[in-house]
Amino acid sequence: MHRTFAAMEQHGGGFCRALAQAWYVADRSNKARIEAAFAHLIENFGPGSAYYRDDTH
Repeated sequence: MHRTFAAMEQHGGGFCRALAQAWYVADRSNKARIEAAFAHLIENFGPGSAYYRDDTH
């Protein structure tokens, strides 16, 4: 999930950048709330998207 939010921070607009910053400092419960509320953005920036970068492969 960290890579997804890194992609949002790097490639998203102002809202996505702010949301990524909020996710970084959130506790587990609030991370889950952010992920649930903004699932559409996570899908747009997550695995399989043009922005997602998986350095493990």
